[in-house]
Amino acid sequence: MYIEHICFNLALAIIVILFIDQKHAGWCTAVMVVSGCIPDIDGIFSLIQSPPVFTSGIIPSMAFHLRYFHSIGILVLYVIVVAGLLTYFQRLDFRNIALFAGVGFGAHLIEDALVYNPSSAVFWPVSSQEVGIGFFSSYSRDFLGIANGEMLGIGILSLLFVLGARIFLERMEWISPLWNRNPLPMAPFLAIAKILVVFRSMFRNR
Repeated sequence: MYIEHICFNLALAIIVILFIDQKHAGWCTAVMVVSGCIPDIDGIFSLIQSPPVFTSGIIPSMAFHLRYFHSIGILVLYVIVVAGLLTYFQRLDFRNIALFAGVGFGAHLIEDALVYNPSSAVFWPVSSQEVGIGFFSSYSRDFLGIANGEMLGIGILSLLFVLGARIFLERMEWISPLWNRNPLPMAPFLAIAKILVVFRSMFRNR
């Protein structure tokens, strides 16, 4: 899945930003959508081993997808690196970025597991067993060769539903109290960010 992940993660981002300060809405949406696409970067390894072939549509088909990055272990590493970098260079809140990146990346793993069976070794490094539910095990890019028509339809409907719900809640002024929540303690997250800064300075001095 490609376009389908974007639709689902956009819908998820709209839900998440209901519960946070709206000044973070832009970064939340961007990080969650990008993070939702990151796991498929492991397709680069598959393309190196077997070049893509244009069979139909405008997106070439891969002979196989190794799914090296489709695991909780990679998710944790990704969250720490991305949140640390954006905290250091953009002065963003480590907790917020870690949440957005983790939810976006994790949503990709869940979406794949719902569609494919088996999907990937989601629980690596705890287990290398590939798991999946496979509600749409016959998935194929039958919509203009770029997406599965059924999954894309579900993604678009989900996005429209969430947008409509948000507009309704804003007009009813029911979501504004959700923004006034006590923040999480900063100490643990700042400690991790400082560790990343130290590692960066060590590599720079080499």
